[in-house]
Amino acid sequence: MKICFLGCGNIAQAIIDGLLKNGISSSDIACIERNEQRVESLKMQNLQIIELESLASIDFDLIVLAVKPKDALRAEQSIFKMAPKAAILSLVAGIGVAKYSQPNTIIRAMPNTACAFGKGVTAIYSKDQSSAAFITANNLFNKVGHVLALKNEQEMHRFTSIIGSGQAFLFQVLHTYLKE
Repeated sequence: MKICFLGCGNIAQAIIDGLLKNGISSSDIACIERNEQRVESLKMQNLQIIELESLASIDFDLIVLAVKPKDALRAEQSIFKMAPKAAILSLVAGIGVAKYSQPNTIIRAMPNTACAFGKGVTAIYSKDQSSAAFITANNLFNKVGHVLALKNEQEMHRFTSIIGSGQAFLFQVLHTYLKE
């Protein structure tokens, strides 16, 4: 499995950490990142740092879109410009597959940071759940935890509120009680 991460913030780093701990070689992971501090950290993990233009010459099984929502649609278009047949796995919150320029090829996932420890819980959705890219994405997240394939994208909102926001709410409640 050859993977490229476009954006390597907290959630991407958690997935990378989990993959490295669970048998994926650092030579199979490439990163496109503009934050110099993160680039240095990624290099220390022996990960390949590439430029967006390199997507035209490297055949990745998945390109993981892990950028801020404001940058997602432009980044997706840039990926398809460089690699028209790319399989894109979007980790971007709040942007449904219909918003992308090629919605039938986008796989959407909502993982959590427990992926770093192989204990992640990830919801995954695609219009075509029998595609090779969807199966590859499912296999990727199985390496870092549990996967829940959603039947429709509307289920992603419920999943996010329970798994993602639910944890933040619980920690806030605990913090409130511990202060008193």
